[in-house]
Amino acid sequence: MEGKIIFRGLIFVVLLILVSSFTFNMPVKKFSPVGSWEYSVPGVQLGYESGTMIITEDGKDYKVSLQLNEYFKAEAENVIYKRKNLSFSVYVESEEIFISGSFEAGKFSAKLSYSEGDFDLIAVRKPVG
Repeated sequence: MEGKIIFRGLIFVVLLILVSSFTFNMPVKKFSPVGSWEYSVPGVQLGYESGTMIITEDGKDYKVSLQLNEYFKAEAENVIYKRKNLSFSVYVESEEIFISGSFEAGKFSAKLSYSEGDFDLIAVRKPVG
């Protein structure tokens, strides 16, 4: 009788280990916006419709710069990144431009606003290497 109880207990422990091994999930890697992002803004003035958004991390803060072409790079101000949402402002030819959007599945979708209106900005992460 005691042997049956021990055997059932052993089977229960083995089954419990098997079930827990299948339900254990690896921790999800925290998303980081750091990197280079190719962006496009259809409808804005010619020469400003595409470029590279470069995001770096400086301690707890993030820095953003926009490389419009090989000659012009603008550093962002008031950068706020929280829970996959990014907002900042940048000056281009003395005009302040506001950008605010969110990251999802390797893509950044945002609204860009300045004196000529509101525009959609889409950015895709550039592959590393």
